[in-house]
Amino acid sequence: MKKFRAGLLCLAAAGLLTGCSGTSTLIKSYTDTALNSKSLIISMSDDDGYDFFAEDLVVFPKNTNSVSSGGADKDETETSDRGESEETNEENEETGTKDAETTDEISDSAVEDEDINAKTGLVAGVDTLSDVYGENVYDRLYPASVTKIMTALITMQKADFNDTVVFTEDMVVTDYGAKLCGFQVGDVLTVDQLFQGLMIYSGNDAANALAIHIAGSIEAFADMMNEEAKALGCVDTHFVNPSGLHDNDHYTSAYDLYLIFNRCLDFSIFEETIRQSQVSFTYKDGSGNPVDAVYNTTNQYFLDTYDYPENVRVLGGKTGTTDEAGCCLILYETDRNNQGYISVILGASTSDELYSEMNILLNKIPK
Repeated sequence: MKKFRAGLLCLAAAGLLTGCSGTSTLIKSYTDTALNSKSLIISMSDDDGYDFFAEDLVVFPKNTNSVSSGGADKDETETSDRGESEETNEENEETGTKDAETTDEISDSAVEDEDINAKTGLVAGVDTLSDVYGENVYDRLYPASVTKIMTALITMQKADFNDTVVFTEDMVVTDYGAKLCGFQVGDVLTVDQLFQGLMIYSGNDAANALAIHIAGSIEAFADMMNEEAKALGCVDTHFVNPSGLHDNDHYTSAYDLYLIFNRCLDFSIFEETIRQSQVSFTYKDGSGNPVDAVYNTTNQYFLDTYDYPENVRVLGGKTGTTDEAGCCLILYETDRNNQGYISVILGASTSDELYSEMNILLNKIPK
């Protein structure tokens, strides 16, 4: 720890990211982007391993238990042969098909000292700046529709929520099993309506519409996403699309998602939207006729499919499911003292496991 502090002092004294000599070297950084003070990853020595320094956020030691093992794009054994189907398990979640006993079993089985079986998990304090729990938080994994928190962030930064968007052919999603709001070519919606379809119902067509409205193309929007990721210090992230539909080169980490979600919370519209269990609005089709739409959340806590522990209050979040990513969930919650926390699970095998293991994380929040 003394060496770690000395390394930070050396960095500060030099005034440059690469100002320290010897064993204090910057790793996993971007050569074309100046990392901000929230995202210095430094190696102090071979003996010390790695440390992640987040000045204004949480600190997670980057040790042998959390170092990325090579990236989701490197491990072809985790990729399904069935194709790029999005949100198929989320559709199952919405049917509520589970035994009635499951909810009670999940609540009863979640204990403070229990570890998770999912690929990665994280609980970090937003207000307390505490690293409550971290498991493989730097592993590069497929995020599925949790990707949409970055799409939401770019939308909040770049778009006028009162603008109208005409749904065009290049916004259509054709991937088998993709979760869709059902928009058709010629439909006229507002950015605000698309944002609700994105965050509440997880519509991939809403994601495409926002991306093309803002950037002109999916590719240009992905560039925006990656630029913002770099600015936030997300060094284990690369996005290819705004929805999370599977691509081997589309990945992130639990820690990077924490950084992105934390930035999203700076916008009041974000928290207001993720709190909703259902949204309804009216838009117009290509002929000018009104279309009434009602969408339920994909957050199963808000549909009473699962209960969360009594020591916290879940305020909202974002789900994601693909064959390749497994079941994923990021949440914003508060403890009994109204202190905020962000929790992440990536790579659970089933919906039951996802919410069971999220409850394990939520039970680790100080009571």
